[in-house]
Amino acid sequence: MYCMKNRLLLVLLILSSAMYGQIKKPALLDDGGMRNLGFDRDSARFNKEVRIKLSGETHYTDYKIIRIDSDSSLVDTTLSMKKAFKINHLRTDDFERLPFHNQGQTYNKLAYDFEGVSLFPGIGFSAKQYPYKAAEDIYYYHVPTPTSELMYQSGMEQGQVLESFLTMNLSKNLNISIGYKGLRSLGKYRHALASHGNFSSSVNYLSDNKKYAVRTHFASFDFFNQENGGLTDLSINYFESGDPNYIERARLDVQYTNAETMFKGKRFFLDHVYTLYSKKLRSEAHNQAAATARQKLTQLKRSIKRLSNDSLQRTENQPRIDSLTAVATFIEADSARLTTINFRDRKERFLKIGHRFTYEKKQYSFDQQTANSLYGDAFTNSIDDLTKYRKFDNRLYTEFRAPLLGKLRASLGHYSQQYHYNSILFYDSHTISNKLTGQALSLEADWKTQYKHFHINAQAATVLVGNLRGNSLKAAAFIKKDSLYELRAFAEITNRSPDLNKQLYQSDYQDYNWQNSFNNELISNIGLAWKSEKWGKLKAQYYLIDQYTYFDENALPVQADIPLAYLKIRAHKAISLGKFTLDNTLMYQQVAKGSSFFRVPRVVTRNSFYFADHLFKGDPLYIQTGFTFKYFSKFKAGAYNPVLSEFILQNHTEIGDYPLIDFFVNAQIQRTRLYFKVENISADYTGRNYYAAPRHPYRDLTVRFGLVWNFFI
Repeated sequence: MYCMKNRLLLVLLILSSAMYGQIKKPALLDDGGMRNLGFDRDSARFNKEVRIKLSGETHYTDYKIIRIDSDSSLVDTTLSMKKAFKINHLRTDDFERLPFHNQGQTYNKLAYDFEGVSLFPGIGFSAKQYPYKAAEDIYYYHVPTPTSELMYQSGMEQGQVLESFLTMNLSKNLNISIGYKGLRSLGKYRHALASHGNFSSSVNYLSDNKKYAVRTHFASFDFFNQENGGLTDLSINYFESGDPNYIERARLDVQYTNAETMFKGKRFFLDHVYTLYSKKLRSEAHNQAAATARQKLTQLKRSIKRLSNDSLQRTENQPRIDSLTAVATFIEADSARLTTINFRDRKERFLKIGHRFTYEKKQYSFDQQTANSLYGDAFTNSIDDLTKYRKFDNRLYTEFRAPLLGKLRASLGHYSQQYHYNSILFYDSHTISNKLTGQALSLEADWKTQYKHFHINAQAATVLVGNLRGNSLKAAAFIKKDSLYELRAFAEITNRSPDLNKQLYQSDYQDYNWQNSFNNELISNIGLAWKSEKWGKLKAQYYLIDQYTYFDENALPVQADIPLAYLKIRAHKAISLGKFTLDNTLMYQQVAKGSSFFRVPRVVTRNSFYFADHLFKGDPLYIQTGFTFKYFSKFKAGAYNPVLSEFILQNHTEIGDYPLIDFFVNAQIQRTRLYFKVENISADYTGRNYYAAPRHPYRDLTVRFGLVWNFFI
C-alpha cells in the first residue's frame, strides 16, 4: 500500500514540476506575498495543444482559500515564525503538545482544549487522531492560475515527510484540488517505524448566475506505527546515566518488538446550496461616495473633450482625441473601484436552501504476534484486535440574511453511527455485545449579526428523537476594530456521550473487554480573548466538566465522581528592536478540582530570540536565525497504552522541568522557504531525564531540514 501511494506522490511531483517548467513567463514575488503575476494579455502556452488566455493581470488577492463555513483567506508565501512553528508532519503549531522521539508517533498533551466539541461521540483512540483531518480541515480553492505546493521535512533515521498539493480552476466557476502527504520514519529506538498516508481531493463550483454552489471532497488516510511499549527498566538506567555504550539508541532494549497499530478510514463529503432570493443593498454612505466619484468622472470627461476639440492643443498629425483620453480611461476604471468603497457598509439580503451529507468509516487494529504479560492474560497466543466504525450525517438547512437581523441558519439532520466488532463475547459471566448503534434526529440553529464593529455569534443544537442524547449552546460576542484589536467573550455548554471506545471495547487481552452505560458528560466553558498587533494576544478559559470520563491506572474507563475545574491562560507577544525579535508564548494552568485524575503542567513557555534581515544586493534572500527555548514544569503525565492508543492515568513518574533549546535558520528565496533546525542542543548538558511520556524518551540532539515551495503558473 505504501509503495502504491509513493507512486501516486511521484506522479503529483512530476505533474507539478512539468507544469511549472513549461510556463512562458514566471510569476514574481515581493515582500508582501505575490506581486501582480505579470502575464501578457497574450496566451501563455504550455504546448501546441494547450493554451491559457488571461483577460488581465492576476494579483495575490485572487488566490483564495475557502473554508467549510465560507470564510476565506489568501495564499500566503511569506516567511514568519508563526509558519516556522508549523513545520512538522501535522503542519500545526505544537506548543501545547509534546512529541515522541520519532515523527509520526503520537503526542503527549501539555494542555487540553474542550472548545467546540462535537454533539455526538467519536470513535476514540485519541493518540491516533493527531494526523487525522476532519471535514472542517479540508479547504476549497479559487485560483486564476494553477497553483501547487511541495513540502519536505527530513525524518528521524531513514525517513522523511513529503507533501504535494495542486489546485486549478478548470473554468472561472469550477476548481479542483488534489493533495497527498506521505510520512515514513524509522526512528532512533527499536521497533518504532511510522508510515502514514493522507490523501484528499476537493471540488468547488459556483454556477454562472451565482445561485447554485457545490463543495465536495473525498479523503482517505492510513496511519501505521510499530509499537514497542517504551524502554525496559534496565534501559532506562542506561539512558539516564548517559552510558556511552548506548549512545546508539537502537542498542537499548524495549518492552517488546512484535506489535503494531493501524488506524485508517475514508470520508465522502458534499455540501450544496441554492439561492432562492438575493439582493445587494448599499448604505447611504456608500451611495454618496459612489455619486461623488461619478460626478468627478463627468467633470473630467468634459474637460478632456474640451481640450481634445481645441485646435491649439493638436498638431496636424495628431488624432482628434489625444493622450488625455488614456487618462480618462484610467479615471473611469478607477471610478469603478471607488464605487466599492466602504465595503463593510454593503448589505445583502438572501434566502438559501442547502443539503449537507457526510459518510465516513474508520477502523483501528492492534496486532501482536505473541501476547505480552504486561497487559495481563490473553485468550489466544497472538493478539488481533479490530474495531470498526462508520457514520452517516445527512442534513437539510436554510439560510436567511437581512441587514438588521444578520444571518440565520437552521438545519434538520439525521445522524446514524455504528461501532462494532466481529462477534459477541461471553466472558466471566458477562456478555459483551459486538456493536453500538446510534440514531438521532437533531435540530440546529446558527445566528450571526453585526452592528458596526460589534459582532454576535450564537449556536444551539439538540437531539429531538433517537437513542443518542445531547445538546449544546454556544455564544460569542466580540468587538473588532480593523486590524488594530479584537476583544471576544465566549461561553459554551455541551452535553454529550463519552467516546465509543470507553463505552465498548473487545480485545484478545482478557482485561481489555468492557461494556459501560456512562452518563453524558456536561462540558461548560467560558472565556475571554484579546488580540492586538501592538499588545499581542491573550486568551483565558475556564472549564467545568461533570461526569468527566478517563482511563485509570488499570487502563479501564471510569467516570469521575467529582467535577473537573480547569483554568488555562495563554499569552503571546513578539517584541522587536531593529533587526532582532523576541517572540514569547506563555501558558499558565491550574486544576482547581479533579487533580487526582486530570494532570497538566502549571507553566509552559516558549521563547524565540532571532535576527531577521534581507541579504545581498537586491534583497534576494531573507533569513531568520536564532534560538527557541521551551520549558514546562513537572507533572505526572499520562502513560501511553498502545493496545488502546490512549494515554492512561499514572501516579509514579513525573516528567518535565527540563529545557528544550533549538537552533534554527529559516530562509526565503522568492516563493521558497527553507528551514534548518538543530533540535534539543542542550541534551548533553541538562542530564538524560527528558521524557515525552513514562518510558518514552524525548528526542536527542537532532538535525532537521525542511522546505516549502509554492508554484504559480
